Amino acid sequence: MRYQETPRAPEFNLAKETDQQLIERLGSPNIYFRETAQRILVERNSAASRAELETLILDGKSPAKTRAHAQWALGSNGLPDATHAKLLSHSEPSVRAFAVRVAGNQKEVSLAVAKQIAALATDTSPDVRLQVAIAAVRVQGLDPIAVLIAVLDASSGDVLIPKVVWQNLHPLLPTRGAEFVKTWNAGTKRSRDLTEAIAPRAFERLLSAPEVSAQVSVDLVASLRDAAPVAAQQCLARLAARVQTGELRDKRLEEFKQALEPTLKPLLQSTASHPAGLDAALLAVSWKDPRGLTAVRQTFRTTGLDPELRLRALQALVATGDTGILESAGAALTTPIVRGPRTSPETAAAFPGQVLAALGRLEDPKVAEVVLEAFPKLPPEIQPRAVELLTQRAVWAKQLLVAIGDKKLPAESLNQNQVRKLLATRDKELIAAVSRHWGTIREGRNPDRDAQIAEFRAEFRRNPGDPLRGQEAFKKVCGQCHKMYGQGEEVGPDITSNGRSSFDQLLSNVFDPSLVIGAAFQARTILTKSGRVVTGLVVEDTPERVVLKLQGGKLEAIPRDEIEEEKTSELSLMPEDLERTLKPPELLDLFAFITLDRPPTDSEAKPIPGLRDTSPRDVTEPALFGSILVEVAPGFTTTAVGERGLGLLRSYAGRERVMRTHPVDEKTPCVLTRNVTVPTEGETRLNLSVSHERTGDWRLLVKANDDTLVDQIIGPESSKGGWTDLEVDLSKYAGQKVKLSLHNVANNWSNEFAYWGRVEVVTGK
Repeated sequence: MRYQETPRAPEFNLAKETDQQLIERLGSPNIYFRETAQRILVERNSAASRAELETLILDGKSPAKTRAHAQWALGSNGLPDATHAKLLSHSEPSVRAFAVRVAGNQKEVSLAVAKQIAALATDTSPDVRLQVAIAAVRVQGLDPIAVLIAVLDASSGDVLIPKVVWQNLHPLLPTRGAEFVKTWNAGTKRSRDLTEAIAPRAFERLLSAPEVSAQVSVDLVASLRDAAPVAAQQCLARLAARVQTGELRDKRLEEFKQALEPTLKPLLQSTASHPAGLDAALLAVSWKDPRGLTAVRQTFRTTGLDPELRLRALQALVATGDTGILESAGAALTTPIVRGPRTSPETAAAFPGQVLAALGRLEDPKVAEVVLEAFPKLPPEIQPRAVELLTQRAVWAKQLLVAIGDKKLPAESLNQNQVRKLLATRDKELIAAVSRHWGTIREGRNPDRDAQIAEFRAEFRRNPGDPLRGQEAFKKVCGQCHKMYGQGEEVGPDITSNGRSSFDQLLSNVFDPSLVIGAAFQARTILTKSGRVVTGLVVEDTPERVVLKLQGGKLEAIPRDEIEEEKTSELSLMPEDLERTLKPPELLDLFAFITLDRPPTDSEAKPIPGLRDTSPRDVTEPALFGSILVEVAPGFTTTAVGERGLGLLRSYAGRERVMRTHPVDEKTPCVLTRNVTVPTEGETRLNLSVSHERTGDWRLLVKANDDTLVDQIIGPESSKGGWTDLEVDLSKYAGQKVKLSLHNVANNWSNEFAYWGRVEVVTGK
């Protein structure tokens, strides 16, 4: 292959060339020749070529690219000790780094070579140190912990190397934790960034390894207390979190209490004088030590403090069972955050929801009283979290149902998934109350959602809504679990780029979320031994614990031995009855927002595909009829259409998006059917807009079960402006299930095409 009239390449066969010729090819400007020559040299692996390659690498006169190919040609089969030693001591960092990499691939090297590699842990070149960090756990004869810590200490300010060190270090800690702590504590003073990057994570890894003694973990904290107080704070916070979730308890908890006492005692005596003093108090309160109680209570009640710090105080107080905080918690739910210099608007807005999540671990019936009293004052986007909290315990849920029954909360505050959770409590009284309000709750997906999707599609195309108002509706409902354009919580997928490739896909995902559920988004419901019911997405499932991500984004860790029962749902965590939660205008506004490919404030925002456009087509396969019926006659079906099949037109007789049918033959009409349950309240009617061929007419029959409601010729004489608009009253069938059938009947078997501009069942006051 050549470009235009460039000279043709001469014939060549590198396999027939000598080793010397191949070595010369390593300097070719053609990468094919270089790489092919390198491969053949590796395959031949002759003593003469290896000597030549070593000379080429060490002389330093050849171009860097040539020498790089020589390195791989030589090192791919391993290096003898003498050559290895020369390369490891070479003046160029790239050569030293390569030699370390070869050792990592070889795994078995001499003791002398291993010592050279260990010495390179403090090399001036980050490339060399990076390779040493990778090789530390591969090369026999190296002490991986000592080497990794040495690499780390020499890499202050480096972005990548500490991450690589940690990836190789943390698998060693469960079995060599004591060795790690001893080596770490014996090291020279290291930089703050390295200490804070590694020590707290190492501490947490040691905590999760039951074979590592409490004293080993405590020795690490003790060394950090005064030398690196920020890292000590993080360690104490992680320990407190394990105590609060119940993962650390009984005998092992007592071991930590005793081992930590010498470190905590001076901190608890003067919590305000040491950076880690408050963290010590939070830990002490978490394991029911009263010495820190006053400081922690004051921290939670002080409105001017950082909300995250106040939240940690609340979590500690909840862990110790301090029910006296409920009054303060009620105030925290409704009192605006005093914004400090470090408090972002997002942090302030999230605080009430985080308070609710923390209260979930209390068993006090008064929690429901506090939350229900605060409910009307909560921001709309936080109210769903309050309801979610109250469904976690039977005693709270009963009070919630009473409030709904007394009209203090709207009935639509509870979605179907939450009702299912209440039924999982095993509380007979609660189950009876739920059954009275809700009846039987379906466990599988609802096949009738297809009709609801079709109806909303038609309504949204007529009333497109306001995207700016829709942004607020998104925060209130969808933002509890989804992010979009950077707003919301990351529980389910970020729908900025997921689930919105077309309008059809979006409708299905919103109205029928259980149709297709990704494995990562299957909800799990857990009943704890204390009677709490928690539903969320699994982010960790180990023999020690299950961690769920709940609505609102909170991570909830549940010790495995605290689980009474768990079940993975066949339904999506996202409730399918969104139309119950939002009023019809709010739902239209929500879709106006989520159907834009950019935020509504962006002047270049445009609708996602399939929203407004109509693709005109004729369909003759019955399996495809539904793709057209859903556009004009949502909820209706048909099994047979005559001439030209079922058609969708971009426009006809001045109207957009029109469906066309034709009788099957002169005696067999085309029939559209739909089953409708007519509500007992309000007026229900069938609205039709129909037209005819310009030079023809047809007979329209409308039936409800066996009753004929309309029998009319649709032609030029009956249509005004080309269209006939009909309203068919269905109210007399209130409370009944009715089969509606619309017949396109031949009249004189000449141009019997029927055109349908509107076919919908409408219920109103």
